[in-house]
Amino acid sequence: MTILDELNTRVMLLDGAMGTYFNSLYPGNIEAEEANITRPGGIVNIHKEYIEAGCDIIRTNTYAVNHTLFRSEEDIKNTLVKAVDNAKKAVEETGANVYILGSIGTIRQEITMSEESLLSEYDMIIDTLYDEGVDGIFLETFADLRIANEIAKRAKDRHEGILIFASFSVNPVGYTKFGYSIRQIIEGSDEFAGVGLNCSVGAAHMSKLLKKFKFPKNVYFSAHPNAGYQLELRGRMRYSEVPHYFAKQMEDVVKAGCNIIGGCCGTTPEYTKVLRSMLNNMLEEISLPVNKEIIKSEVSKDDVKVYPNPFIDKLNSGEKVYVVELDSPLDNNADKFKNGAMLLKDQNVDLVTVSDSPMGRARADSPMLAMIMRNMTGMEVMPHIACRDRNLIALRSALLGLNIAGINNMLVITGDPVSRDDRGTITGVFDVNSIRLMEYIKNMNKEVFKNNPMHLGGALNYQGVNVDAIVGRMNKKIEQGCEYFLTQPIFSDEDIERIRLLKSRVDCKIICGIMPLVSYRNALYMHNEMPGVNVPDYVVDSFRADMSREEAEAVSRRISVEIADKLYDVADGYYFMTPFWRVQLIGSIIDEIRSKHS
Repeated sequence: MTILDELNTRVMLLDGAMGTYFNSLYPGNIEAEEANITRPGGIVNIHKEYIEAGCDIIRTNTYAVNHTLFRSEEDIKNTLVKAVDNAKKAVEETGANVYILGSIGTIRQEITMSEESLLSEYDMIIDTLYDEGVDGIFLETFADLRIANEIAKRAKDRHEGILIFASFSVNPVGYTKFGYSIRQIIEGSDEFAGVGLNCSVGAAHMSKLLKKFKFPKNVYFSAHPNAGYQLELRGRMRYSEVPHYFAKQMEDVVKAGCNIIGGCCGTTPEYTKVLRSMLNNMLEEISLPVNKEIIKSEVSKDDVKVYPNPFIDKLNSGEKVYVVELDSPLDNNADKFKNGAMLLKDQNVDLVTVSDSPMGRARADSPMLAMIMRNMTGMEVMPHIACRDRNLIALRSALLGLNIAGINNMLVITGDPVSRDDRGTITGVFDVNSIRLMEYIKNMNKEVFKNNPMHLGGALNYQGVNVDAIVGRMNKKIEQGCEYFLTQPIFSDEDIERIRLLKSRVDCKIICGIMPLVSYRNALYMHNEMPGVNVPDYVVDSFRADMSREEAEAVSRRISVEIADKLYDVADGYYFMTPFWRVQLIGSIIDEIRSKHS
């Protein structure tokens, strides 16, 4: 008989926390997973306590056994093997009929770690646990449904009949940190033997979330919340100890149709004992199979203000769009920014974009400035959103605020790294890169923003020897919801041909960057000190050091219009980077381009 056979007849009880319980019994600097080797007797005893408290399933003490805690693959494998041995020993010594699932927690993907490297590490961990004879694999505290599905698919391709359970961590509103909702988790669960929720929230919040659903018959659902919310006391993290309250909340979780219940952080064998008693008392109330259809909760369209998006409409119609970038101020004086915004309103540009601290130098907040500009002018505005400075909590807050304010265009960028001089005191966050943030917003568009979706642009760094790599990154962005690309400044015929090549290989909209150079000094700086921007010698030589402002702007206007003409048959629009607040110069260039092609 397998776990699935058992789940057809009864609700099964999972064990409780290993890490927090181990730390309470053996305070010190050692992690619970390390104790598989250094203190195996303690781990075996904890497993036995949960078994004797009445659980049907225990998880191996392997949640954090990965490269972030162990130095080598050999150390990881040795610890995995020993952890399974400890679990088996506990089952053998108690003589209980208990299943063993191999626990695997989320492996943090560093910004430099490829997705294939990440998946390969999961492959290795699963293979090791499965070879040691566990009854299935339990992916725990995941936030990324796509990655979890890929892990399960790869495991099933290698091991016929393997059971993969996946449990996701959601906030009290019901979303993972990558923006997946409970409904998306349920509907995207085809690769798993069962899905569920764990960690992050206590029993009351989990009960409230799950009472909204009744689950389809083919989905086995698990729930193991935290004991409550953690509190730091005298340097140690503690949880409330309220097993009976916890069990009372879990009654509603069982009635909602959950097939596996248990506990996560802060729970102990006492919680398992009380849950066992609760399940025994509920035997007559639980009619299996309890699963029915998903209850759909619709948001009334009358409750949501839907904002039009003339920029996207024009872009998709095939007309050329004109986008102008304004830098937000370096200090609290926004006069030039506001004056520039009003001039651009008169110029009738299609979109104004506000940069987000380029080159890792602090400027006024781009979402805030975008809101100010929209309120002042009524224009379509697009803030740049960089991953460098905000964690996912702050990013989600910014997205919600922008959407409420009616701003639903944004350029998603990874962000320039923090300057080397600042790295001792300033830290880049980089919870995600631009592609992962696009994926996050795409998930929010499915439910949170479904009546007023965010429209995403991406940065196109077209320079580089490996065109295939550039094309691959473009396609990844498109898969995650990117609708158009804004390029770096284009100056040379070589750059134009590269854009033409990329456009021939990728079905996408490309808005081509034009940066007017306004002096010999400016041209020389861009030529020598801006990596990734190719300013040819003939452009620099078009300026003289002794030129007047008017003469230099005339050269700038001529060069910019010439570049626009060469790009006209390939560009879906133009993206103008305003030099030194010279908005009137940008306006005159746009006027000339429009007049030539009207």
